[in-house]
Amino acid sequence: MKKAMVFFVVVAMVCCTSVAYAATENIPEGMGKKAIRGAVDMVTGIVELPMQIIKGYKGGFGPIENTAGSKTVGTILGIFRGFGHTAGRIAGGGMELFGFWAANPEDNEGIGVPFDGQYSWQEGEQYSLFKPSLKEGVAPIGRKLAHGIANGFTGIAELPGQTMRGVSDGNAVKGLGKGVWFWFSRSLYGFGEIFTCLVPNHPDNPGYPFNGDWPWTALTEEIEPVK
Repeated sequence: MKKAMVFFVVVAMVCCTSVAYAATENIPEGMGKKAIRGAVDMVTGIVELPMQIIKGYKGGFGPIENTAGSKTVGTILGIFRGFGHTAGRIAGGGMELFGFWAANPEDNEGIGVPFDGQYSWQEGEQYSLFKPSLKEGVAPIGRKLAHGIANGFTGIAELPGQTMRGVSDGNAVKGLGKGVWFWFSRSLYGFGEIFTCLVPNHPDNPGYPFNGDWPWTALTEEIEPVK
């Protein structure tokens, strides 16, 4: 009975996630999508392990000419990829599920290694650390770490920045509230990125987007008025 209930819950979550996960300024909608995707990733993240092993076996390892040897090496690498992708799904899913209330970066393009697909059971396109070169392949990992450090340790800059925007728009209280929200949200995402910089993540975000790339953007650049 319990297994059947789990099955139907998973099916229901998957059906609810058939929509795009672009960032949205509709706060309730964004929070709902984020919580659902987080729950799906946490429940199904383990599927990445067999999927990556299968992909490794099927794809082999290019530099090795011998077919049997290529598939063996590919399978072994698939195991490591599987653990990494599983960890990324579960950690990222937990952050989205329990941090559904937080604002988030508009997207993660170029930040961190992307998952093969939106869901753990999808084939997708595998990201290679060696294409076009190792230096360029690992660059997103470094950017994710740097992004996390900036958000985690300087997120408080959103407080004066958004408050000033609120004052200029004639609503200081709303600006202050948004500043506190963005500050806590930056901290959540920042420390999350630091601790998960070595594992994959989604290239998109479903929640309410920050109105600037960095915590100090509101203090240094012209951005959209506080909404």
